[in-house]
Amino acid sequence: MNTKLPSGFLFALICCTALFCSAANAQLSTVFSDMFRTILGPASLQKAGGQANHQNHFLHSDTVANDEIVPALNSLISGNVSSFPLSSTGAGVIYEASAGLDPVTGLPLPAATSLGPIFGETAKPLGAGKIALEVSYTYLDLASFRGLPTDQMQFAFTHQEVPNRATGKPDSVLGLNPNESDVITITTDLHARAQIGAISATVGVTKDLDVGVALPLISITLSGTAKAVISSYSFAVVGYANHYFAGDSLHPVLQTAYPYNRTATGIGDLAFRAKYSIARGGSFDAAALLDLRLPTGKTEDFLGTGKVTASVWGILSKRMGDVTPHINLGYTRNPADFQSDALQFRAGFDSKFSSHLTFALDLLGHIDLNTSKAVHLAPGTTTIYDHPGKFPTADSTGVAVRQVANSNIPDSDSDNIYSAAIGFRYSPAERFVIVFNMLVPLNNKGLRAALAPTLGFSASL
Repeated sequence: MNTKLPSGFLFALICCTALFCSAANAQLSTVFSDMFRTILGPASLQKAGGQANHQNHFLHSDTVANDEIVPALNSLISGNVSSFPLSSTGAGVIYEASAGLDPVTGLPLPAATSLGPIFGETAKPLGAGKIALEVSYTYLDLASFRGLPTDQMQFAFTHQEVPNRATGKPDSVLGLNPNESDVITITTDLHARAQIGAISATVGVTKDLDVGVALPLISITLSGTAKAVISSYSFAVVGYANHYFAGDSLHPVLQTAYPYNRTATGIGDLAFRAKYSIARGGSFDAAALLDLRLPTGKTEDFLGTGKVTASVWGILSKRMGDVTPHINLGYTRNPADFQSDALQFRAGFDSKFSSHLTFALDLLGHIDLNTSKAVHLAPGTTTIYDHPGKFPTADSTGVAVRQVANSNIPDSDSDNIYSAAIGFRYSPAERFVIVFNMLVPLNNKGLRAALAPTLGFSASL
């Protein structure tokens, strides 16, 4: 066996490692909590005209945001990055005795087959003693969630209930006091970008069993300038504002901005994969694949989920001349918060264009099974009864009932994701393959990138 690595693969490995060793870390799990706490608390809201507590009247909304919205946002990003599909365990240049020997070098010639799929799996194992190495780089600009651009994600926060002047107790109704009609709207201007490097190795332990590991190297950046606007009913009706970010009650500044830019880099959740050939040579080839993701990535930096995730796959494939179709069906057990167990499929083919070039196409599906773990980002509305004048009258004369949407984010009990993977494998030299793939969304569910390019380099030993 030739154990010398191709120089192109070594260069790609060095570049990938260097790329993820330079960035500084910042704890990403506090980005959203810091945003809400800063805007909704006394750090931004000003004391109004001798009234000591007006700047604290939205602190209950900050508590709600940190209890309900922040955990869901954090899990949404970390789960999406950590579950990005890894490349096939054993695709690449295949050498077989049946292909003969090169008359000049005396080495085995490449088998007259395609170079394999990219994200899908074929049932054919590497073979005892064979080794496949790969280094890849993927860029994700997670720009939309359920079809809504992430930079337009918006949350509305209402005033705390003010005690009734007669009873001294809250009425469980907003708007009886003009201050209760004030609403703060925050547009997050979220830009979530991830770079995912993966270094993987697969070994043919026996003629039927392949075992591999994949180490993800991840860099995630969250940036934007959140904008907050106070809809001041008190200023419009009473003539002075009790909630503002600057100025005074008669000349209030009702808008503010909160810039943020944080990056975290490190290893993600380590993947362990084992593929066993069940049947070969009949009407189809069959194999089973176990994929374990171990919690090695820091959850506070969105580099991992903090839980062991296990997937079991069934694989069917069959070479038909220069084309090898395949279908993969899997079940994923995911115990992490807001991450559903799922049924998954990958169906497609790889086709040999020439001895050096293979085209690969896959349809990928991820179907949620646990509606109880769906991500809900402030669904529903809050009712406000806007009363005219400084103090409400005993009756409801002139009262306007207003429904305030808690967010503009579409609500759903599941985020079933369907994508197409379109790519090429190109072998410019012996035992060395260059991989390029583009992952394209086929629906608008989940947190998605419009396009997700992957560049990889693999070597066979």
